[in-house]
Amino acid sequence: MDTTNLNSLLNSVNHYYAQNNAEIDIKYIEQLLKETEDFPIISFDIFDTVLTRLFECPIDLFACVEGILIEKNISLPDFAKNRLIAEETSRKYYAAKEFQEEVTLDNIYSQMLSFYSGKEKELNLAKNIELNTEKSSIIPVIDNLSLINKLQEQNKIIYFVSDTYFSKQFIEELLLQAGISDYGKLFVSSEIMKTKHSGRIWEEVLKHSGNKKIFHIGDNLHADVIQPQQYNIKTFSYTRFISERRLGAQLSPDLVPFSLLQKMNKLSQKVIVKEKNKESDFWSNLGCTFGSVLLKSFISWLDQQITKYQIDHIYFCARDAQIIHKVWNILDMDKNHQTTSSYLYLSRQALRYPIFYMDILNTGKLSNSSLDLIINESIREGESYKIFFDRIGIQNNILSKTKFKSKFGNSNQNFDFEKIAEIKNFIQYELTPYLFSIYKNHYTDAMAYYEQEGLFHPEKRIAIIDLGWNGTLQTALTYFREHKGIKQKLYGFYYGLFNHSAPGRLYKNGIMKSAFFNMFQRPSEELLLENSVNILENLHSANHQTTSKFTKNSDSNTYEPVLKQDSENIYVNQFNKTINVFQQSTIQTITNWIHNNNLFGIGTEWITTSVATAAILQVCITPNQNEQKYLGEISHCALNDHKTSYYLIPQEIPAEKKDVTRLLTLGGWPCGVIGHWKANKNKIKPEIYRIATKFFDKYPELIKNYLMN
Repeated sequence: MDTTNLNSLLNSVNHYYAQNNAEIDIKYIEQLLKETEDFPIISFDIFDTVLTRLFECPIDLFACVEGILIEKNISLPDFAKNRLIAEETSRKYYAAKEFQEEVTLDNIYSQMLSFYSGKEKELNLAKNIELNTEKSSIIPVIDNLSLINKLQEQNKIIYFVSDTYFSKQFIEELLLQAGISDYGKLFVSSEIMKTKHSGRIWEEVLKHSGNKKIFHIGDNLHADVIQPQQYNIKTFSYTRFISERRLGAQLSPDLVPFSLLQKMNKLSQKVIVKEKNKESDFWSNLGCTFGSVLLKSFISWLDQQITKYQIDHIYFCARDAQIIHKVWNILDMDKNHQTTSSYLYLSRQALRYPIFYMDILNTGKLSNSSLDLIINESIREGESYKIFFDRIGIQNNILSKTKFKSKFGNSNQNFDFEKIAEIKNFIQYELTPYLFSIYKNHYTDAMAYYEQEGLFHPEKRIAIIDLGWNGTLQTALTYFREHKGIKQKLYGFYYGLFNHSAPGRLYKNGIMKSAFFNMFQRPSEELLLENSVNILENLHSANHQTTSKFTKNSDSNTYEPVLKQDSENIYVNQFNKTINVFQQSTIQTITNWIHNNNLFGIGTEWITTSVATAAILQVCITPNQNEQKYLGEISHCALNDHKTSYYLIPQEIPAEKKDVTRLLTLGGWPCGVIGHWKANKNKIKPEIYRIATKFFDKYPELIKNYLMN
């Protein structure tokens, strides 16, 4: 990560929090004071109950340590991943061989030697950096800090009970740092070698209680609630700052700024959120963190590309680039570059139909690639021939004039994917004259619109901005320009490009650059990108429906887009309820960021494309519960007519083998689906779930293990 010092970043965020503490949950404190009236001893868990880290996930600290090691030129490659694995391996080893319930930090670092043989000195430095980073990232949980003070005023005895690999002395130092020095007892599993998880640590706690009643408060349902209850200890589940594990970015140091943003945003939220506001708050919070990182880093990257290639005019392509264009304008980037920019109405249908017409016009038939597109973008499993032909503009009255019935049967039958070759031939040799007529007007009006918008200027350096993926948009527009005799190549700047299709178009299309995902990535990386496509496309939805075609306005004598009808404003209402909230929060956050120079103590110098890529992987590969819920409820249109849509996470649970791949891929978000299935594992037959796990065999090992376990 080529930015400033990570320790400085952590100190800046810590300082910000010290000046802007979380809101105290007064009702919680009042409730607990009442519930603990008859209990002389009040016991607290420590992490995420009395103390919490500034990181979204505790394991993100390992990524931060790795970044600091890199800054200090201490060579321990993949430290964060190996630190995670070493802890897991160490726990298994000592549980099996030594019958230990807990491990120590020294145990873990001894295990690290299996990755870094002969590097005892470097590992000792890393261990000290980890301890220092813990101290720098630890802040008190203000609810329970306040509660402890009030309980002590009532002469209650305060115990702390923690499952941790840290030493008792180190925990004492953390408590003292948080201003907690006067308490009864501290029970640490690494010293006692008994844990809350097993329940056996409570035997030690009870030995020191003098038969006084104990009330315990903690965040872990099993260790802090269920287990102590077995020892007649009253419990309360405190979950305000409970953390969820993520491994989407595979503990890359690049995830650190996003992790800090996520946690700081959580710390800044109101205590009480009304049920009716939970969805709106989710979208607003996602925009504040995820959206702002994406858009700010992309615009900064785009800024560099526009300068490098001396672009004259920039087209932000509908619908995905509307929000990008808004941010570009808010930051006054055209003025900075002496460029012009505009919003270009496009859609798959508005591009494909003119291309199909030009194929037939030039060669008398459709190209193989056009035939592939007609099939791939117009039919899904289980749909009928009639639905398919309706989508490509062929009605029953036309079919009746052909040999369709004798070749394929009734048009109401399901589309037979085993007959795709025959269907392509049927389209090519029997439907081409009809398609030529249907697509002609689309071609005429589209070319007039593009001419009007300046797409065919012979000399200007023109760039298009889109999310990307396959480069087909640039291919289509290049085709149109060549048809008009334009030799100057287009420039395309994107979020990501797939290596199975985009690289082959480089020579034909001209410059194609991507900010977050390189087109020459490894196959396992491409699997991760595929999980993000539909999420990113929906988060970048526009405030209008898709473009069906273009038409000439007789009053203004200009060509305008004809948008798909939005009956009863269903699309717009849903957009305003969800995506618009996300986008407005994104814009507001970026605006504040620029004016105030930092957000939660984090300056814009930390918001790079590598940080954004890590954020994408965290959200799209290992979503937290709220992301899984609300992003999973997005309905995505996969076909060019935008009439058929599927939830990113179908609620159907697989009952048979044949259901597995269909449901995993239906919404284009396999990682989200498997997360949903994990949460409902008791409803899935074990053999069916095992089949589902095989789907992820080619994913990176760390992520595969996380998704499966």
